[in-house]
Amino acid sequence: METKEQSNISLQKEDAPAALSESRGIDHTKLPLLHFAGPILIENVLRVALSGADVFMLSFYSEEAVAATGLVGQLVFLLTLLYMVVTSGASILISQYIGARNGKAARASAQGSIVLSVIFAVVLSTLMCVLAERIVGFYKLDPNVHKFAMQYMIIFSAGSIFMALSMILGTILRSYGYSREPMIVNIIAMVISVIGNYIFIFGPFGIPVLGVPGVAFSTVFSQAVACVILMIMLKKRRDISLPIKGLLKVPKAVYRKILSVGVPTAGENLSYNLGQIIIMRMVSSLGTEAMAATVYALTILRFVHISSISIGIATQIKVGYFVGAGLAGIAKKKVYRYFAAGFVISLALVIFANLLQVPILRLFTQNADVLELVFGILLVALLLEPGRNFNVIIIPALKGAGDVKFPVYMGIVFMWGIGVLFAYIFGIKLGWGLMGIWFALSLDEWIRGFVMMGRWHGEKWKTKALVG
Repeated sequence: METKEQSNISLQKEDAPAALSESRGIDHTKLPLLHFAGPILIENVLRVALSGADVFMLSFYSEEAVAATGLVGQLVFLLTLLYMVVTSGASILISQYIGARNGKAARASAQGSIVLSVIFAVVLSTLMCVLAERIVGFYKLDPNVHKFAMQYMIIFSAGSIFMALSMILGTILRSYGYSREPMIVNIIAMVISVIGNYIFIFGPFGIPVLGVPGVAFSTVFSQAVACVILMIMLKKRRDISLPIKGLLKVPKAVYRKILSVGVPTAGENLSYNLGQIIIMRMVSSLGTEAMAATVYALTILRFVHISSISIGIATQIKVGYFVGAGLAGIAKKKVYRYFAAGFVISLALVIFANLLQVPILRLFTQNADVLELVFGILLVALLLEPGRNFNVIIIPALKGAGDVKFPVYMGIVFMWGIGVLFAYIFGIKLGWGLMGIWFALSLDEWIRGFVMMGRWHGEKWKTKALVG
């Protein structure tokens, strides 16, 4: 039986025409995957390209700066994952409600997610600033690397509220089928960021060279600009009516539902990233050259797996539409096709990256020891990257269907029981170094991936829908 609080966010049968008009009369289940994956891929490619440009520019400043920003980049990603507690829950709920033509509940979920994002941002940004010294001190860093890491972390954390808001506003637009708008806004933000980086690193026209603090400032400013533009875009969409007064009247049941979905959904990513932080500490113990090599390798490999990640994000939205509309059978068949496409694309890209690694890496460094380490990492990536597809496509499919707890449990077991444990055994204990660490990561992706594929094939996710 439906509770009183659940009835506050439900849509009665007689309200169905209103829900249809709010969704522009579009059957969202008919939207092709490319409608979402295309803009997301373009956005991610440009983001990775500009991230590579940041590394390229910082390499002229110092390799210590490269190592520091690479390290803090993982901490920044951790902060992003914490904000995804809200965005993940909102995306799944909104897409399922839209698939079910439940416009009122979709709107309430969007409003509640904005309020939660602001609360999360205030609390987490404060904690990151206060605990910055302890967090950075956890790593074994050279003095200059430690200084640069502290500078970047404090500045970025203090302004991360803009990132939190731009993330949730972009999520709402995508969930309603507007996939191009967030892409355009993020492209603008990224261009602003890279221009600011150039100014503060190279100091044209006599502008003071601020180095790492300047890079952090330009990143925060670009997110603030993105936040403002996304607010304007949302206001112009009549089918996404989110009045400010409504933000203060969201039923408590909405917040609970967002968190009940978002906490375990983001938990899987959070567990993975915490494991990566521990592994990065192992890498840092191998020296600055190993740290720099890891940053360079990750810069290249991001171009490989962004295609699969983009397909995964689009898959989650599409599965939400299908499940909300009661079309689980179609969702199952579609996901197999999405996975096959991602697997073939990533395999081709990692082979291509290995063939072109020499001219690419020469742009970043001439250090022979660093180059040799990167070459080894890219060879191991021939195994790692195809296996990554199981987790970046099948897991979002499970989440989109409402099966959010299983990936968390398995992520904790395999990431820590295989990824972290064997990274220590192979890389540190047996002395295999970076190659051992990356091989352990490959084992984690493949073994965990087969378990996730088994879960999808077993169809237990069909009983996890969040809407009736």
